[in-house]
Amino acid sequence: MLQEVPIGVARQPSTPFQRLLRRIYRQINSPASQNTRHTTIAKQPDESASDWDVFLEQLELEESVRVTRVERGVARLKWTNQHPS
Repeated sequence: MLQEVPIGVARQPSTPFQRLLRRIYRQINSPASQNTRHTTIAKQPDESASDWDVFLEQLELEESVRVTRVERGVARLKWTNQHPS
């Protein structure tokens, strides 16, 4: 789904879009979200509406993810486990 930068890799200054991705990545990968395979995400006031829309559009292309836009700046994500144990 989303990929984090590997540990030990030198980081360039992050863009606002990259910070958005990291924030959502952390939320999706929280134990509670992983246990239920769903979460509700919300755009933060300091995040670009354009970045938010691009992110959701990219996420909607993922076969294993269902994106439900609840209201402007809020979406519910549900996903399937692509890597069975």
